[in-house]
Amino acid sequence: MARIDGKFIRGMAGDLTFRKVKDKQIVQGKTKKAQIDMTAATYNAAYIFGRASTLASYIRVQIDPIIGFYDGGMISRFTGECNQILQQAATADENVFDYSQNHFNRLNGFEFNLESPVKNYLFAQPIVTLAEQIVTIDLPEIKIPKELKAPENVQYCTVAFSVSLFDLSTNQYNSTEIKSFEIEWKPRAFSFPAQQLVFEGSPGCLCVIALALYYSERTFAGKAVLNNKKLSPSAILKADFCPGETVPKNGWQEMTFNDKKKRKKAKKEKKEV
Repeated sequence: MARIDGKFIRGMAGDLTFRKVKDKQIVQGKTKKAQIDMTAATYNAAYIFGRASTLASYIRVQIDPIIGFYDGGMISRFTGECNQILQQAATADENVFDYSQNHFNRLNGFEFNLESPVKNYLFAQPIVTLAEQIVTIDLPEIKIPKELKAPENVQYCTVAFSVSLFDLSTNQYNSTEIKSFEIEWKPRAFSFPAQQLVFEGSPGCLCVIALALYYSERTFAGKAVLNNKKLSPSAILKADFCPGETVPKNGWQEMTFNDKKKRKKAKKEKKEV
């Protein structure tokens, strides 16, 4: 509501805004922004991007306990990869995605910190085996320091793996399971024996396996982790579906996605004759 203030008017009246600037009366009209009429293809792409962004967030949160430090562009890069996956998996049917073409393999090798990528530190290749109820990770014998690099003053290296499960047919996920083993550094070259880690799987569910390296040293107060913003190797080892058909689950948490709304067409302004 506009009001008179001495010789001037202040406030709003209809589509006009009245202001006093020094000794002058300023009158401004509201700017009418033209509504953009999105094509059906553009609207669908925007919807899928929104769903991909939400899924990427759920995956990142589940992996977060072992990621540590990540680079500034990681979230954008990861969301972009998930968007490419869902765009490829989208079908003509609304809210139906076909993941039979192993689209999530696109995430294999995704680095969370480009300042210290895992591929520059770990050269021994873990082997992942997916069964309906079991996920097995076999790491071969590691020749150190040839196949596992470390910065100076390191006395220990912890190799950690996480397994996160997502049922994309029911929009549910299970709590992440984390397992690790520690390697004590030696002043001379040595070999660390092969390791096998076994995790819980779930038939028909997306399984995202991540790994991270933690370096530490011994102090009078115990072990001190040396990882920092420039030294925090972590990456996705594998993203794929466990074989089999999904089954009802107890204790899993829900993933919430925004519903696809009906596309609105922009109103055309009437031209004055």
